[in-house]
Amino acid sequence: MEITSARDVAISGSATLSVVHRDQYNQMTVNNRTVHVRRPGRTVLKRARKRRDSDPEYDQYREVIRGDIHKLEQLSAVDVWDSWERKDGQLVGTCHSYRRMIHQVRVYGDDRVFTSFSYHGRDAEKIWKEEFMKYSPANDPAVLLQLFAINRSKVPALLFHDEWLPLGHLYEKVKVKFWESFYLGIYAYTLGKKIGLESYSFDLWLNSRTALTSSGPRGPYVRCEPTEVLSKCEDIPSALEMLDSNACVEFLNKTGARDLDLNVIQYAGHYARPLSIGGLLGIDSLGCGGGAAPFCWEKNPSRGPWLSPICKHILHDEVRDFIGKLCPNAVYSGAQLGQIALLEQGVADSWETLEPDVLFDKTLIGGGLMRFQFNNKNIGDSTSLVLYTGPTLGMAWLSQAARFSEASAGSSEAFIPCLVVQLNVESQLEQPGISTLETPPTVYLFIQLPSPTLADFDSWTSSQISFWSFDKNGISKISEFESKCMNLPNVVLSRVRLQLKSWPKHVYDAIHAWQIARGFDPATADFARSLNQPILEPAVKQVIRFEGIGVPKENEDSASTGSWWSWSAIPQSDISAFAI
Repeated sequence: MEITSARDVAISGSATLSVVHRDQYNQMTVNNRTVHVRRPGRTVLKRARKRRDSDPEYDQYREVIRGDIHKLEQLSAVDVWDSWERKDGQLVGTCHSYRRMIHQVRVYGDDRVFTSFSYHGRDAEKIWKEEFMKYSPANDPAVLLQLFAINRSKVPALLFHDEWLPLGHLYEKVKVKFWESFYLGIYAYTLGKKIGLESYSFDLWLNSRTALTSSGPRGPYVRCEPTEVLSKCEDIPSALEMLDSNACVEFLNKTGARDLDLNVIQYAGHYARPLSIGGLLGIDSLGCGGGAAPFCWEKNPSRGPWLSPICKHILHDEVRDFIGKLCPNAVYSGAQLGQIALLEQGVADSWETLEPDVLFDKTLIGGGLMRFQFNNKNIGDSTSLVLYTGPTLGMAWLSQAARFSEASAGSSEAFIPCLVVQLNVESQLEQPGISTLETPPTVYLFIQLPSPTLADFDSWTSSQISFWSFDKNGISKISEFESKCMNLPNVVLSRVRLQLKSWPKHVYDAIHAWQIARGFDPATADFARSLNQPILEPAVKQVIRFEGIGVPKENEDSASTGSWWSWSAIPQSDISAFAI
């Protein structure tokens, strides 16, 4: 050691010497060492003060400076606001705010590709420590991510061996491709369940080099498809091997085709997209702020016009007239409302109850009535009956749209009206001086089904929508006084909403390919029948039959009069009640 240009120098006390020469180091860094000279003849070498939060476990991994991390591709960025965390097996209220960014990276001086988790925001350091402790032990068989290095800067990071992809990153790339995303959803569900993940849709990771799967931190969303088809396979093809639609169809058809028919149609339903009436009619603006196009319309239960939730008014008579001509059991094409197909059996089964233990044994009877048996023992403050025509008509349409190719099936103009009608069944307050019967008799709730077209909807809402009866056929009604004595709930119309939905062409193409692979003739309704779906009839045929039988007069008895829901109205008849 040499002190340059020094002469007659005396060093005493606790001096610190920091000018050192004569030694040269290449590609080496000496950290945390200082030479202290306290008195002549004694030199002490000490480590600098340790970090306040030093942990010997950190020393098991390389520490890489931020400047040596070269980002190749961003895989995801997830903002997290937690309001709960688990401590000692119990949920405790808390509040975390941070962003986790995931990249594929290279480290300076190393040609390999690694996976980097970097943490940003207020709680970045805290979450970094928690996830370091989670992924460093490597004692969880479901976690195959192996920690390689750490960075402890103000933007801390964890670097893992290999090129890991959050499965949601792959899903984002293929979600517009029907078969690739469908297989990925089944794959995520099967593998996530196999390794015991709590959240299949977010926590599954894929090694792009080895095709192994692992549990990992929350990533982008994957729409999982809950089916056990792949659980029967000993060798499940990696999602990376199934990035071709033909390969997906061929494999799934061989693996569990019959079990997947319904899943295919249900998955196709997820591709439904709302259709703007204004856009369909060529109206640029409906008076909504910012030029927004309303995609749904609501009706005040106490009558009134159809309103957009965005602007709360309608400026164009064309919109009102368009809605009034719609029939919720028909498939349409274009702004001229050309009917493609009609639902032969109606959509009466679309009435659902949120509490099946309260209202059960749903039965469609004559006179356009839907009957439910009532159990007052299980009702709370309220429950709801909801009519939603979209799923019934949509499933029927998707399973047999190929039959109607000459009538725009598969084009972007084909759409269905989706009507939502909600009835609240609200418990009555106990009336003073009125005793409740200890053993009430069997009681039925009857719902009068809506009008055949939306133009007549006001006449339905202004009529008696529901009533109670002891009689299975609803011939006699329970009086208001008896209802109070029995503490029967009030039935109140609470919500009416309309939306148009259509599907992109590639969805129709995918279903068509599946029908052929399964051996069905797409020109027939055989595929729909195999799924027990109601059968659609071509709209033109309906008109011909309509003209052939004539229209019954208003005073003629017909169980289907006033209701497009009751399709078995004329016994032993092959004529659809919609033609009446």
